[in-house]
Amino acid sequence: MSEQKFVYTTHKTEAHGRKLDSIESVINDHAREGWRFVETLERDGTTIGLVFEQER
Repeated sequence: MSEQKFVYTTHKTEAHGRKLDSIESVINDHAREGWRFVETLERDGTTIGLVFEQER
């Protein structure tokens, strides 16, 4: 079995009332800490979370 190369974290978003600029702020804050945005989590067409990865 190979060694895991990445670790992951998620950020839960509000289903209603979130503005695009606040989501961009979350992404930029994580990026400053070395996290890379990789995917959105959606339910019924609404973004409910963001997935980030970081190389070990």
